[in-house]
Amino acid sequence: MVAVARHSVRAAGVMAAFLLACALVAAGGRDPAAVVFVLTALMTVFLAGGVHLATRSRAGRLDRVGSFVLLLLLWLGLPVLGAIPVAATTSLGPMGAWFETVCAITTTGSCALHSLDDVPRATLAWLLCLQWFGGLLTLVGVVAVLAPAGIGGLPDRAARAAEFGLSEATEIDDAIRHVLPVYGGATVLCMLALFAVGVGGLDAFGLASAAISTGGLLPDADGIAAYGDVAVKLVLIVFMLVGGTSLLWQRMILSRRFRLAFGQTENFAVLLVCGVVGLLVGAVSFRAGHGEIGLPLAVEDGLFTAVSLVTTTGVEPHAGAFASLPLGFVLVLLCIGGATFSTSGGLKMYRVGAALMQSLRDLNRLIYPHAVRPRRLRAGGVEPQAMTAIWLCLSASGLLIAVCAAMIAPAMPSFEATYVAVIAALTNAGAVFTANWAGSSAWPDWGDVPDYAKIALAALMILGRLEILVVLGLVHFGFWRR
Repeated sequence: MVAVARHSVRAAGVMAAFLLACALVAAGGRDPAAVVFVLTALMTVFLAGGVHLATRSRAGRLDRVGSFVLLLLLWLGLPVLGAIPVAATTSLGPMGAWFETVCAITTTGSCALHSLDDVPRATLAWLLCLQWFGGLLTLVGVVAVLAPAGIGGLPDRAARAAEFGLSEATEIDDAIRHVLPVYGGATVLCMLALFAVGVGGLDAFGLASAAISTGGLLPDADGIAAYGDVAVKLVLIVFMLVGGTSLLWQRMILSRRFRLAFGQTENFAVLLVCGVVGLLVGAVSFRAGHGEIGLPLAVEDGLFTAVSLVTTTGVEPHAGAFASLPLGFVLVLLCIGGATFSTSGGLKMYRVGAALMQSLRDLNRLIYPHAVRPRRLRAGGVEPQAMTAIWLCLSASGLLIAVCAAMIAPAMPSFEATYVAVIAALTNAGAVFTANWAGSSAWPDWGDVPDYAKIALAALMILGRLEILVVLGLVHFGFWRR
């Protein structure tokens, strides 16, 4: 586990850099919270330095099991570190601060931060940094660890690794060198576009981190409505789509491999679903407004709502945008999610499409049992072994939703509240739970639920980013013996 320790040290170094940046934000506003961030950064550097000195002379290579352990340690350990300055600078207790940090780093959104009366700007910046880093960790994990292992039937791991310029056994350092320029470059471009339309400072970084990481935490408690300008929503629509489509597809476009890019139908399916749902939502808004809402504004809000739901960002263009849609329809969109190799949550469009295709084939066999047809499943890009993994992933996700719903049901006032909370946590779209659904006035805020419910919801958020099959593998003794 020497390699695991070394990579953990690097992650701790990144956290220390973010802490110092937030300390500068606090110092610029003469906020005493700067001391907390500096001390936390020094503690992080001290502990990471000790681990580095203990392992620097020992050789170690990160194998597949070590990669899974590293991902699990990062998703479990970083929220504990991140909770320290949150607990020290706000009125949240240790459990509340930890839960808020889990919501941020898993890009689920905010549970209680904006409801507090006095939150230091540096603390808000810290949580926004965690949200941005959570998106990066998601991409590195899926490219370097989950896809090469074929977890949950992730598509074409060997072929796409070759297109990506990597071997099937991708090293995390190589993945970072390929992921970070695209992810960081998209963040910078989004910030520049926001600067151009009048959004500056921490607000620009916060909106950019939310769009690129498909996260629900925004700098302003009033959400998108606080910025008002149509151009801001258009910028966010574009970059939410960047966050919700495949990083590999984007690299193909940037490297002008258009023939390969046009063959990635999953990403075009994401765009098509966003467009169709956006037009339908816009039509509903225009009709419900009885002429009070202009057609361009209705279409714009409809597209923003559709992109936000499909990419599991979970940000409303205005209050009541989600509640104007059928609840079941919204939950289905969240469960499907965006493209693989993206920061979106959900099961991913590829898995759902492959399952539907296989279901139609099996149904056709039942209707015409003696028909002779060429076998096209593998030619379509899904091998039988991967199809088995996809069905296993879908089954495990359904079972997980049912079990966790039973666990948190005593903390919720209704069946609807229970399942919306569970699905919103698993798909990392926490803001959907706080939408103005019918009867939701009796729903508790996530920050007010009992501790056992917070732990269950936090576990769902982490599983939504880590993949449940990885955790099942790590607790299976046969996996370790291999």
